[in-house]
Amino acid sequence: MSTIRQRLTQRLLFGGALLLLTGAGIAYLIARTALTREFDNALDTKALALTTLIEQDKGSLVVDFGDQFMHEFDSGNSTAFFELWDMDGNAIARSDSLRGENLPQRYGPNGWDLTVPSGVKARAMGMRFKPHPADEKKAAAPLEAVLVVAASRSDLDRALATLGAVLAGSSLLVLTLTAAGVPWLLRRELAPLNRLADQAQRISAESLGERFPTDGLPAELAPISARLNDLLQRLQTSFTRERQFSDDLAHEFRTPIAELRSLAELSLKWPDARADDADRNVLAIAQQMEAIITRLLAIARSNQGQTAVEPQRVALAPLVAAVCQPLQARAASRQLAIQTDVSASLEVQSDPVLLRSIVTNLLDNAVEYSRSGGSVRIQSQAQNGHFALQVTNPVDQLNAEDVPHLFERFWRKDSARSASEHSGLGLPLARAFATSLGCSLTATLNGDECLTMTLSGPTEANVKP
Repeated sequence: MSTIRQRLTQRLLFGGALLLLTGAGIAYLIARTALTREFDNALDTKALALTTLIEQDKGSLVVDFGDQFMHEFDSGNSTAFFELWDMDGNAIARSDSLRGENLPQRYGPNGWDLTVPSGVKARAMGMRFKPHPADEKKAAAPLEAVLVVAASRSDLDRALATLGAVLAGSSLLVLTLTAAGVPWLLRRELAPLNRLADQAQRISAESLGERFPTDGLPAELAPISARLNDLLQRLQTSFTRERQFSDDLAHEFRTPIAELRSLAELSLKWPDARADDADRNVLAIAQQMEAIITRLLAIARSNQGQTAVEPQRVALAPLVAAVCQPLQARAASRQLAIQTDVSASLEVQSDPVLLRSIVTNLLDNAVEYSRSGGSVRIQSQAQNGHFALQVTNPVDQLNAEDVPHLFERFWRKDSARSASEHSGLGLPLARAFATSLGCSLTATLNGDECLTMTLSGPTEANVKP
């Protein structure tokens, strides 16, 4: 977290410095432009004042500068300068401050910087104009002249230097305060995030029951803490389920392995007393273990989307009848009646092998765990491009709290744990296959203690082979 804080500090300082320097630079340019424009306007005003003192008389230019007006242009002053030319380039007049030197003959709407011959840095404005005649009553050919006025820019440069120093000092002060305040501010604002990070670092598989605090957090971190708590809850549920799965798997294999070991030990200790059905028992145990492993692999492949699906048109009525046929004898032994009410015209687009496996598991489960003397009902419905196949049977010792566990691997009611032919994988496998087919498999328990398994989905299922 300290690395993140340092990186944020560097980025904030760099960004702040860039913005501050950019703003200061723009402010300086704007101020310099305004001050320069004001300086040029003053020069232009001074030049216009000089043009009022220049006349044309008998084809020549006459300059009438008074001593009071010319004081700023005398030889003892090196801050203001001017020079006048006719259109032939002949110098008519120049200020004493030039000390016999010349200014560049240039005119236009904008001023320019220059260094006068005396070495003074100045700024000049030039204009081309027509002097007014000395006698308005006498018509004469108009004459034109060029006047250049310059003034020392020391005051302007001093003002710009002061402005630059103020802006630079202010920027440096702000950057210094920012460099001192940003780390403290980041430490203060990131403290809740640091606490969350420290707590997250301490969480392990053994402490998934811990939860992140949600009270007293900034509004930006509260949703993150809530999402982390949701993640921990899901992880805790998954770990608990996997631990339970490992325990159940060990329980399922412990009995058949013990039986195999017992048969092997008896055969080795008393080979002459070997039972005639020993090999048959070994084969049955091996088949039971193989069935458990095969179903576990099928569930795993289905959960990973690796189950091969080959959709085709399947009529439900013949499929249900074919599944019910081998179950009739077992149902009769338990005094159960199997009643079917499946529409003969109902067809779905699905994989016949997976669909048959789902129906087989549902009916096998219903026949095995139904209350003796009851009936197993299979019904179908179809509407708006969707179908539902329901298997209903009466049950004992099953309550509403048990329903969510029906699709968990190896889950069975305690009274049924001793049944070796059922491993508690049929319904989880059926739901996994239903998901692969784009369908859903749900269970409900109604008030008269009847369990209903419902397989539902579109009749034109969107499954890829």
